[in-house]
Amino acid sequence: MDTNRIKRFATEARNILKAGIAAKITTLGFDKNGHVAEENKPQLMQGGSLWNEQLQTEGFYYQWMSLYNRIQQKGINEVYEEAAYTWFNRLCAIRILQKNNLCSPVLAYADAARTPVIVDEARQGRLPQMKEELRQRLVELLDDDTKVTEQFAILITAWCHDNPIINKCFGSIADYTELLLPNNILAEGGFVDMLNHTEFITDEDFQSPELIGWLYQFYISERKDEVFAKKGKFEADEIPAATQIFTPNWIVKYMVQNTVGRIYLDNNPYEKQLQNKWQYLIEPSEKPSDKTLLKYNELEDLKVADLACGSGHILNECFDLLYDLYIAEGYGRGEAVENIFSHNLTGIDLDTRAKQLSQFALLLKACQKDAAFADAHCMPNVLTMPVCDSYTIKDTLGHFVCAYQLDWANVDRKELEDTFDLMKDADSLGSIMRFEISQDTREHLIEAVNAYDAEPKYAEAFKNLIDGFRLIIALTENYHALVMNPPYMGGGNMNGVLSKYVKDNYKNGKADLATVFVEMMGQRTSANGSYAFIIPPSWMFLSTFEGLRKNIIENQSIESLLHLSRGVFGADFGASSAVIKNTSNANACGTYFRLVERTFQEFEQSHLRMLFEQTLANHDFKYNFKEYTKDVTELPYSEDGNRIYYPNVEQMNFEKIPGAPIGYWVSPKIQEIFTSNLALSAVCSPTQGLATADNARFLRLWFEPSYSRIGFGCENAALAARSQKKWFPHNKGGAFRKWYGNQDCLVNWENDGYEIKNFKDEKGKLLSRPQNLSIYFHSAISWSVICSGTLNFRYYPNGFIPNMCGMCCILHKKNDELLLLAYSNSKVVSAIVDIINPTMNLSNGVFAKVPSPFGITERKTIEDKTKQNISISKQDWDAHETSWDFQRNELLSIDTSTYMENLDYKIEKHFEETGEHIDISPAAPKLGSLEWRMEQYKTKWECKFMQLHKNEEELNRQFIDIYGLQDELTPDVPLNEITILQQGEIDVTDNGITWNEDAMTKQLISYAVGCMLGRYRLDKPGLHIAHPNPTDEEIAPYEYNGEQWEIDDDGIMPLMPNDCGFSDNASTRFADFIRVALGNEEHVENLNYVEKCLGKPLEQYFVKDFWKDHKKMYQNRPIYWLFSSKKGAFQVIAYMHRMNAYTAERVRSKYLLPYIEHLEAEIDKLDARRAELSTKETKQLQALKKQLDECREYHERLQVVAEQAISFDLDDGVVVNYAKFGDILQKIK
Repeated sequence: MDTNRIKRFATEARNILKAGIAAKITTLGFDKNGHVAEENKPQLMQGGSLWNEQLQTEGFYYQWMSLYNRIQQKGINEVYEEAAYTWFNRLCAIRILQKNNLCSPVLAYADAARTPVIVDEARQGRLPQMKEELRQRLVELLDDDTKVTEQFAILITAWCHDNPIINKCFGSIADYTELLLPNNILAEGGFVDMLNHTEFITDEDFQSPELIGWLYQFYISERKDEVFAKKGKFEADEIPAATQIFTPNWIVKYMVQNTVGRIYLDNNPYEKQLQNKWQYLIEPSEKPSDKTLLKYNELEDLKVADLACGSGHILNECFDLLYDLYIAEGYGRGEAVENIFSHNLTGIDLDTRAKQLSQFALLLKACQKDAAFADAHCMPNVLTMPVCDSYTIKDTLGHFVCAYQLDWANVDRKELEDTFDLMKDADSLGSIMRFEISQDTREHLIEAVNAYDAEPKYAEAFKNLIDGFRLIIALTENYHALVMNPPYMGGGNMNGVLSKYVKDNYKNGKADLATVFVEMMGQRTSANGSYAFIIPPSWMFLSTFEGLRKNIIENQSIESLLHLSRGVFGADFGASSAVIKNTSNANACGTYFRLVERTFQEFEQSHLRMLFEQTLANHDFKYNFKEYTKDVTELPYSEDGNRIYYPNVEQMNFEKIPGAPIGYWVSPKIQEIFTSNLALSAVCSPTQGLATADNARFLRLWFEPSYSRIGFGCENAALAARSQKKWFPHNKGGAFRKWYGNQDCLVNWENDGYEIKNFKDEKGKLLSRPQNLSIYFHSAISWSVICSGTLNFRYYPNGFIPNMCGMCCILHKKNDELLLLAYSNSKVVSAIVDIINPTMNLSNGVFAKVPSPFGITERKTIEDKTKQNISISKQDWDAHETSWDFQRNELLSIDTSTYMENLDYKIEKHFEETGEHIDISPAAPKLGSLEWRMEQYKTKWECKFMQLHKNEEELNRQFIDIYGLQDELTPDVPLNEITILQQGEIDVTDNGITWNEDAMTKQLISYAVGCMLGRYRLDKPGLHIAHPNPTDEEIAPYEYNGEQWEIDDDGIMPLMPNDCGFSDNASTRFADFIRVALGNEEHVENLNYVEKCLGKPLEQYFVKDFWKDHKKMYQNRPIYWLFSSKKGAFQVIAYMHRMNAYTAERVRSKYLLPYIEHLEAEIDKLDARRAELSTKETKQLQALKKQLDECREYHERLQVVAEQAISFDLDDGVVVNYAKFGDILQKIK
């Protein structure tokens, strides 16, 4: 079955039907909001009705009014949905019946005019059963060939009422729905045409009872997207769309075969034919004893259910297996089906539509076994939520007992009233309702239902009461097997009714509706019975579900579990499917399948099935998950691959690990690490930091405010307060980086955080969370709360305030910091965290459970390597101008000592690769050559990169040896996990690293621009001007290399072509910078080398790319602001820290107006020679005129802003301040 094609059919059909119904409803006098003018309402008359100045039947009046009332009650959009779905499911079901030869081809076309057979037959006098009024109306219409749609509406509605399968499964069609049959339903490309000529559904698909379920899931998929898009709580009528999901068939088979099938085989151990047929059957770790065996007398005694059955996929698989059991024991086909429907199988869903489809699918399957079921004389036991409450009992029960002459004198009426009172919220609670009734009361309810079914007199009067009884009976049954894909819904999406109920009644599973159902399944399964489910894998690991896990571990037995990666349900969060026996066994062992390597790795669902089947065939099968791509056609065995099959896992061992995660793959040696060491929480403080509640207000990147307002290096809160600074370093987590770095954020902690500590809403409620204040400004080991992939821990010195996303661990003993950092970045801790919580979030609570390493006594090697790793990482971080400790561009920092160190590295590297000692005679350093400096830079940082890599592998080796994990872990570290040179300098390949010289060249250019505008000085390290209003002395020229270097006098610099006429144009000044910095000797070669690295002329780079690269480097918080005309004919940058109220005017008067004059002069020169211009010059003239027009238009806008004399406070940040200048600045995003 090609589900992609079926999805396309269902979604197209939904859109066609909804559009058709929307169009139809407007023809009935309603506007798009469901309103209708008084004059557009029909008037009831004797013998009929008057509408739209035309005579209609009396029935039309009542249909129209029913439609009007429904729209007032539900809203027009809900009526669209109801009508579209009604016609979709009825017509799809009819087509399926046709394709299975269970009804005449009423939808097929009788002629080329697309007249349906049902209409053609009616014209010949063959009508379905219908009311006399309808028949008369139809006869009048049949004489008019233009009324085919109206004829079809009456006929198909009557046919649906008359057909037993459609009528019993779907019920009657609301009277107004007939009115809403789209006018284009029979048109070419209309829905009936789609059904008759679809290429998306094959004849084989039509034979599958699953088809109706797939159509339903895909039909509501857009509705599901709409529900999730609105966020917040789900209303009761939104829960079905939000939680419906279709389970892959092989997983359903796994669950059914290992529950119902296993129960049968345990009672019939010599049955081999069925056992061989069940492909996904898992051999149990041990045979059941007399004490643990679930025994039954007859097959009819087996109670099997899906209490969130959706469209019946799992029920259908249960039916197939139960049917095979009956046939194997000699029952006839019809008898087998009747027993399954009457005794064995129960389904419940709160969505009436899903219940209808479940019944249809099961009945279709029954008809495929025995056509006698086409009369629907025996219906599947699938229930939905009744419409009832405590008043149903009060108003109806007495009449019912009298009508059926029942002896209910001793029945506890209050008990029933409470139960029915709970059912008033059934549309939100569904099957998780817990009915507290006695066994005696339950037996009376069974007696009442049996009496009603035997003689359903007064059927409508007692329907709601009996529906309530049926549900109570079903939800108080102890089932031998429960198999479910329960609804997934986090606590944040639960409405008030549902949220309160699960908190009161399902304390272990309350965080998600799926786990609530799992908790419920354990309660509804009989002793020694089995239940199976598929839900997201979070229940296996998260602390939220620790109670649920412990209850299962201590009171039940996990027989088998499939741990699945993403892809089971498309773009999901992974899945786990487990079979659990309701038997307490201290020695319980289970079989586990690890069909996943890392958290959230995505697999095609078909490949997961292939992997599972290959492992079932060969328990020693291994697969290398790292080689997986979605386009593979096979999954080959790999000796170096991952183990998948884990048999005989003792579940009690899970409780040896804090939080009792389902760590089935954990070896005894890793378990010993947990049992032999204290948790980190006992010896240090993994802690969460500050939550500001408004980051845009309280946080800045460090280069936004004035540098003089930042308090660096404060060792405690008192020093910070006394500093009178406003901004302080803030550890906010950040990107993947180990050892040191991610230090670029500031927080407003002026006056000891007064503003944040008093950040309240209008009611006085504190919005911020300034928590754990005692750890502020302390050195710490830190990590980002979001850890997608490899763990990465960093050292933060004194002076930082931690953020809630920048987790930190404060050591009780400061001299333990190096050991903890090395340990945390090791493969040992990675393996441990993968057990405790293999998700993308690494909270302080999870880290606190990691076993402590502080029992390690031999520390020197570990600490020395860790110091070196911190040093190398800090050098790398500070080598970039986005670090507040940046001193000088690395290319200009290369000196003779660097050169000699590089020679030593080359000699050592040669020896390591060849075992040969060599001597290299040093040539004279070429300090004036940029290309030579680049080569030295690459060698220097290759040395550091490889040293860091070597150290990390050695640290892994140390910890692996300490804990004896040589058979489980390797010390290898992939080169792409070495976290220096992260700003584009390198690409990691299989063979090493390759250098991107353009990245280093762009960093040099950025530094040069900083020197031009005064942010840096060539003759001094670090920042120079990073504050407003620099003094004359600060912007005065200075000497470097015997040359005079001028800082731009106003902090404004053109990014224009070389012929712009400005002496301080960026490309011109950069050429001068290279001359001053590196000397005259190789000046031309150096400029040529820069352009070679860039792959373009300097002029072009400055005009087209510099500011884009600057904006990216500074995380969309540029410090050089781009004043630019619409298409960039004019553009200059202004250094933010040097801007003032007159900057815009200076840009206008000093740069824009002179440039306009320059363009006018160039145009005049060419105009004077117009008659003799070449083609190239003519195009140049046209371009100059366009640029002139663009600059004049820009001048009009710039002048308005200049006159405002905008000043700003750097503390407000780039986003706020940049926006004040409107469209005269190039957009940041």
